[in-house]
Amino acid sequence: MRKITIVVFILLISSTIIPQELSRNELDSLYNLFTFVRGINPSDKMQQILDENPGEKKCGLGLVTAVKQNLNSFSLEQQSVLSKLLDRPILPNTAVSPNGFFRVHYTTTGPDAIGYDLNLLLSALDSAYNFEINFLGYPSPPTDGSAGGDEKYDIYVQDLARLYGYTQPENKVNPTNWTSYLVIDNDFPSGFYYTQGINAARVTVAHEFHHAIQMGNYAPINPSEPFRNSDRFFYEITSTAFEEFVFDDVNDYYAYMPSYFQNPETPMSLNDGYNLAIWNIFLQNNFGFEIIKNQWEQIPTKSALEVIALSIFQEGSTLGNELNKFGIWTYFTNSRDIPGRYFEEAGSYPLINPTATVSFSPPSDTYDMTIAPVANYFLKVNLPSSDGVFFSIITNSDYQKTPNQTFPFSFSIFQDTVSGARIISENYSVTFSNDTMNFWNNAGILNDDVAYGGSKHNVVGFNGDTRVFPNPYKSSFIDGVTFEIKTELFSGSEVDVSIFSTGLELYYSSKKKLAPYENQIKRIPINKSEIDFPSGVYIYIIKAGDDIYKGKLVIFND
Repeated sequence: MRKITIVVFILLISSTIIPQELSRNELDSLYNLFTFVRGINPSDKMQQILDENPGEKKCGLGLVTAVKQNLNSFSLEQQSVLSKLLDRPILPNTAVSPNGFFRVHYTTTGPDAIGYDLNLLLSALDSAYNFEINFLGYPSPPTDGSAGGDEKYDIYVQDLARLYGYTQPENKVNPTNWTSYLVIDNDFPSGFYYTQGINAARVTVAHEFHHAIQMGNYAPINPSEPFRNSDRFFYEITSTAFEEFVFDDVNDYYAYMPSYFQNPETPMSLNDGYNLAIWNIFLQNNFGFEIIKNQWEQIPTKSALEVIALSIFQEGSTLGNELNKFGIWTYFTNSRDIPGRYFEEAGSYPLINPTATVSFSPPSDTYDMTIAPVANYFLKVNLPSSDGVFFSIITNSDYQKTPNQTFPFSFSIFQDTVSGARIISENYSVTFSNDTMNFWNNAGILNDDVAYGGSKHNVVGFNGDTRVFPNPYKSSFIDGVTFEIKTELFSGSEVDVSIFSTGLELYYSSKKKLAPYENQIKRIPINKSEIDFPSGVYIYIIKAGDDIYKGKLVIFND
């Protein structure tokens, strides 16, 4: 069997597999991969490919869906083989989990013989159910009727030839609800899996059962499919994170992290998702579990990046603020771990790989770079030896842009505290600039100490640290509106003011200078001509230094 080409391999794991896009050679490669992982087409070359790409043997969701979507394009002989593999497996023995929700199908003989303790598997299934359904409140996947013997959710234990498992969608029963079943490997032997035996089975059922929840309750409304191919990274980020949430002691997700830490400048949507479980771990640490559930409740009608941005927005922060803070968290890992801060297991994570490394030439240097949207750029600046190393973390969070776009920025460092806008030590200051600051954030780390960035976000209302008046605002008012914020910034300092609809459509963006009022209160006036919006409720966000201020503005047009 020929080695699968890199182009086809990317197609198999990406989000754009459409039947008419695949050539005969590509279909043959897809056929060979699927039959290999199902154990009927042994191949050392295929095994080598999977070993070199550990994320691709983690979950077969994309692979199985690609085969189903392209089934009619295969040769008749291939269709005959694939159709049987896509059917529900038939195994002689079954067992029901103690809580009665799951039925496990297995055998004790032959190549599919279960190689770990069945009772421990049943207990793991109930643990996943209790945490994901009973504790967090996700709805159960819909029943499949009598398929598999009864209405219980079916788990099939088979030899998957180095694939951990997959969730197979089956029938659409409502606009956002699909039935499904799980197939997991029967033994997870050492030498082929990062985690082996029952521990591998435990995290696999936690991972795949959340896929069942996703497709069972939050399938896209339009187009009609069990999951949105273009957002597959989002499905895998969530399911991989749930391995850690349900079975904190296993840590199989360590195996997939290096690809992100080696390339943090990769746009979020171009990651496979297995390598970014820590993004959801970060969100959970900062906002709780509800923010992730909120994202899934919005996913049937919105893209993944949009629901991530909206969910953070609804918590009083912004995607850019949190993604930049995430960059700080991913910096303090491995030998830089600070126990009790950032990720709990950071000492076991890789070190971040700088996107670019430069050497500073006194008295000043300016570095012109580009970054893709929804990504972090790690600029490492080697200072004169006595002064150490400075890291700048640059974030672009414009989720509405395509991931193949890039945006320019400039970063300057000065060997004085006068030239730069931001002082980072008694000897250095820096500036950061680009065309528009709306979707940009920047943090600085000098010799493993955070010099700036990563500050708290403020969830504020009309009686908090900011207010706007008049509110409601009527178009007949002559002067416009005025914002007030409580800040230690000096009068005349520039701040960024953005006004969004509740659906995150940007209506207004401008830099404004702070005007004095009293004590720490500063005013930001906006003229009537600048806010000619339709009647409705709007969200304003003011970025003042490292702080984010947020509130609501109601507009009535007379």
